[in-house]
Amino acid sequence: MDHLKGLLISIMGIGLVLVALQGAVRGWLPNGPKGFEQGEGVSRETNPLGFWFFFLLYAGGGIAVTVYALRHF
Repeated sequence: MDHLKGLLISIMGIGLVLVALQGAVRGWLPNGPKGFEQGEGVSRETNPLGFWFFFLLYAGGGIAVTVYALRHF
């Protein structure tokens, strides 16, 4: 059972890193209750400080969750 939890948590962490990477490519990261709808989010052009804050939040969180999951495999 612990292997299943570790696998699911690592998938979640990798997903967060992938969201950060797609944001770096597109210049837009989702935030807020509507998720990936273009209206809710932060743009690198209009709010660069907020964009890089959310980028670090997504990437750092994803890496931390993935490392946690791999340590508990």
